[in-house]
Amino acid sequence: MIYSKIFKDLGGKIAGIQLEGHSPKDLGSKGENLLCAGVSTLVQSAHSYLASQDSLESEEKRDGYLRFLVKPIHRDGYQSLLSMVEFGLKSLEHSHSQAISIQDEIIKG
Repeated sequence: MIYSKIFKDLGGKIAGIQLEGHSPKDLGSKGENLLCAGVSTLVQSAHSYLASQDSLESEEKRDGYLRFLVKPIHRDGYQSLLSMVEFGLKSLEHSHSQAISIQDEIIKG
């Protein structure tokens, strides 16, 4: 199961994203799992772009886990990008609810 959190600040702006876990093997083996590929492409592309713009406040990556927060000063400018990722994840959750779960989490700061 893939677990995702969409971190939002007190003003409702998306502040970051966390992914944890793996897509079930019945949806495809490693390297052939389309759900895993879709989720990874959405989130890792946003993460890589934000990192290239020096816009990340924090990040942590390891096998089956990615978490990043955008610097507060940059959040306004990247809401469209982060909202697109949120929309994509929620669309995948709608069609694969047995394999991906998404929660919003309010953070301070």
